[in-house]
Amino acid sequence: MEEEVKIVEEGEYTPKKKAKIDEETKKLLSKKKKPKFLRQQWFQFKRLGMKWRRPKGRHSKLRKSLGYRPPKPKIGYGTPKKIRGLHPSGFKEKIVYCLKDLENVDAEREAIRIAHGVGKKKRMEIIGIADEKGIRVLNRGV
Repeated sequence: MEEEVKIVEEGEYTPKKKAKIDEETKKLLSKKKKPKFLRQQWFQFKRLGMKWRRPKGRHSKLRKSLGYRPPKPKIGYGTPKKIRGLHPSGFKEKIVYCLKDLENVDAEREAIRIAHGVGKKKRMEIIGIADEKGIRVLNRGV
């Protein structure tokens, strides 16, 4: 049986590598939806930002969980243990600081995220070697 050899032109789109996960995990990942938890009065004051803070006021409607207010984080919104900590693509994330960190990465189940402090020169080297080994880079940066 002959294998098809596909020539990829420079700049052409190549599909991203998929994680090898079972059907149950895929199903759980597709269901993973949480509401955006908004801070009390986030829309009134720009300085508050969108980051969640627990409402502590005595008369707070949000603290009392009144129905017309946005949802509060509760134990029921927890992620199933099987997919906890996984990237939405199904890979387990691994932070990489240098080329040596790529040695013990399982390309089938793990994807790498290049650390913030890594410079452009080393970043390009890491991306090159990751492509050779077939490892998915989550923050490729173009």
